[in-house]
Amino acid sequence: MRSDDEQLKVSTSADGVTVANLPGYDECLFVIGFAPGDIHPNGFFIRTTKPDAVRLTPTMLRRLPYDRLLKIATEVRTKQLGEAMAPDAGARPYGGGDEHARAVAEVYHWAVDHGVPPRKAIAARWAKSEATAGRWITQARKLGLLPPYGEQVAQ
Repeated sequence: MRSDDEQLKVSTSADGVTVANLPGYDECLFVIGFAPGDIHPNGFFIRTTKPDAVRLTPTMLRRLPYDRLLKIATEVRTKQLGEAMAPDAGARPYGGGDEHARAVAEVYHWAVDHGVPPRKAIAARWAKSEATAGRWITQARKLGLLPPYGEQVAQ
């Protein structure tokens, strides 16, 4: 994450992510919309907190870091959905185990069904790195809970 991303205020709702305090756009709120249960943005709105004081000009709009705003919103949304997934999965037991591998497979299947990258969803669900999530996916594959890499997940 960039150092100036720490000053950003990010809030979420059921249908979007709001980003505020973007340098150079202090009086603007950027709302990135999402369909329910999806991580792909379907809307982008700009609201000003002081409509009489701020004019959105074509130059301001061209200079907006859209890629950065969309990346931040997508990461927040993926984390939000991952945390909402499998609330009964519980914490990972020491050493993993079959029960944890089944919970990983459950989150994996949910992620595939909802168009969410499985490693990101698993990492977000247990607040671990994507590398750790990848190791857990490999373990679930070894136990036969997930198909080999590259094959479609049966639905």
